[in-house]
Amino acid sequence: MKENKVVNLIWIIFAGIGGLFFIIGIFIMIGIFSNYANAVDTKGTITEIRSYGSSDDRSHDVYVSYVVDGKEYVSELNTYSSTYYEGKEIEIYYDKNNPNKIGTKSMDLIFLIFPGIGLIFLIIGGSGIIININKKKAEKRLKETGQLIYADYSETTLNGAYQVNGRSPYNVICEWNDPVSNQKYIFRSKNLWLNPDKIIQEKNIRQFPVYIDRNNMKKYVVDTDILTNNIVDLR
Repeated sequence: MKENKVVNLIWIIFAGIGGLFFIIGIFIMIGIFSNYANAVDTKGTITEIRSYGSSDDRSHDVYVSYVVDGKEYVSELNTYSSTYYEGKEIEIYYDKNNPNKIGTKSMDLIFLIFPGIGLIFLIIGGSGIIININKKKAEKRLKETGQLIYADYSETTLNGAYQVNGRSPYNVICEWNDPVSNQKYIFRSKNLWLNPDKIIQEKNIRQFPVYIDRNNMKKYVVDTDILTNNIVDLR
């Protein structure tokens, strides 16, 4: 009853997509800012907007006229905005070594979305991966150094607050009375992606091993290996 591999794969995909968007965005921004080294700011007038494609997927070619050293140029702009219309005056820049090459700094800022979105995805995916790694390390450490107790099986619950591919995992709930403090503790297992009730009944499981940290009872691991000993997970 291993944790669904899809969970770990999701974090890897998030990090991968984020890294890809971030790298692409950085290269785009490097290209844009390198253009600014030879950029000369000026004003231009939209002379023509050619629209084509379906109503759901329209494309637009925008042509702008402007003057450089007394000579008029008409060049295609590499961006489009719904605020554009023929005859509108807009702020543009041209390459002093190639006046036919133009752009708009205000629209260039849109490309900051790529590295921004990429960074967000990278942080989310990377955080998920790190959290999973730290959880596994903490579980291993508790099993090696924590105090072993046996808690009475109480029930199996469905963790409806968490879903992967439309499925929610199960948690085994156990109870234990501390003979020293006479305090009652309730423990919850990690997420299980197969309903353990049938196995618990077949094996007549009454208790589960729990590794606890006496200095911090919130740190514990419910050992559910007994549920998976005879299961081969082929997912």
